[in-house]
Amino acid sequence: METGVTVVKRRLCRNCGQEMKKELLPDGVRFFCLQCDGYTPYDEFDVEPYCPVCHKKLQFCSKCSASFFCNTCNGIVSRKKIVWKEE
Repeated sequence: METGVTVVKRRLCRNCGQEMKKELLPDGVRFFCLQCDGYTPYDEFDVEPYCPVCHKKLQFCSKCSASFFCNTCNGIVSRKKIVWKEE
């Protein structure tokens, strides 16, 4: 049903702290900040998903392939509510 903990690479804008949007361009991949409206410098972080309720690590739910599952709370956690912590 669920697989192991997923590590995700997050890219945060150095100017405003918002997450960068990945864009595929003819010359390769670039990251765009919607808040700053530009290709600003960013920092990369390896982060893991944690439950916003019990603060335990989440597992990727392979059954629905779109959400994360909390074994402690026994439920699916929305991507919008996940707490991301550095690895």
